[in-house]
Amino acid sequence: MTSVHIAGAGMVRFGKYDPAVTFETLAVDAARNALRDAGAHRRDIEAVFVGHVFGGPVAGQRVATDLGLGGRPVSNHENYCASGATALREAWMAIRAGLCDVALVIGAEKMTDRIKGGVTPDANDLDAQQGYVMTAGHALSARRYMHDHGATREQIAMVAVKNHAHSQHNPYAQYQRPVSLDEVVNARPIADPLGLLDCSPISDGAAAAVVCSAAGLKRLGLSVARPEVRAIGLVSGTLRAGLGDINEEDISRRAGLQAYDMAGIAPEDIDLVEMHDCFTIAEIVRLEGLGLVPKGQGAAWTAQGRTSIGGTLPVNPSGGLLSRGHPVGATGMAQVCELYWQLTGHAGQRQVDGARLGLAYCKGGTVSGTDGASVTTVVMSS
Repeated sequence: MTSVHIAGAGMVRFGKYDPAVTFETLAVDAARNALRDAGAHRRDIEAVFVGHVFGGPVAGQRVATDLGLGGRPVSNHENYCASGATALREAWMAIRAGLCDVALVIGAEKMTDRIKGGVTPDANDLDAQQGYVMTAGHALSARRYMHDHGATREQIAMVAVKNHAHSQHNPYAQYQRPVSLDEVVNARPIADPLGLLDCSPISDGAAAAVVCSAAGLKRLGLSVARPEVRAIGLVSGTLRAGLGDINEEDISRRAGLQAYDMAGIAPEDIDLVEMHDCFTIAEIVRLEGLGLVPKGQGAAWTAQGRTSIGGTLPVNPSGGLLSRGHPVGATGMAQVCELYWQLTGHAGQRQVDGARLGLAYCKGGTVSGTDGASVTTVVMSS
């Protein structure tokens, strides 16, 4: 099958926008930035794939119309936080199948006028009916991790310190200032032991990419090599019986293995990771689930600087969800944009030296009785 490449990437800054700034406005601006970066025109785009959660019916078609792309095949993809990466996977498969050579993929969300308070599962989900919110689940995860592995509250808090240190060099990040360990540990409590700075914010934003086959790159007149999307894994949660281990992360293990097998690589080949750090503890346990960090050592690795830029395995050079922001439908594509900039050497002061192979991970939603709803794993190489 043909290779698939990112020809150009574009974002808008994540943050909290005025109600007058619509979902469509954010998505169109990110798409135009990606088209400009790729040197592509509207006539070059053969299909549009849009990831979102709260955008409403046929949101992708509304965006395509505003972009002047009416008439093209347009599809909408909802996999909660993994929506943007799922849209990319659909474009990737379409190009590999020969259905098109140049596609536009957009992840977008306008959350601030739709979401108030904690994010919950669907109202029909049994956990939601019992009052479960995402923050509570991750607080349980943190407490169990500290008990099982001797990790400290300060070690877990260092995930936020690290990611905010990275985000101060990201012009698209919602927060662009460092935070101290003391600020994180003593922030307003949300769900013990997690405080405000352990939690990703409610955000608005959009990110996009022009995705091409080798023939598509040639059509766009791009003679310089562009990063290749080597693999995209997608798995869903499996039914669990009994109490189990809240930090087992079998869903992450399976998603990682799927991507590693597709790409023909091993975990130790990865140079950098864009991780779905919706909460500080999530970054730690998911890195371990992927086999990128030894089990029980993720908190220590973070505190030792091994997951910082310049460390053994840089994680979230963009600042991650904690500080770049987390407009859920846009997150997966924001991660892809960051990998694109890192692999082309255009990440500025947050550049990871020698970046050749990157992994982006998204985990979207929960389903009662399972170990998660959806996980995507994107592997890209320079």
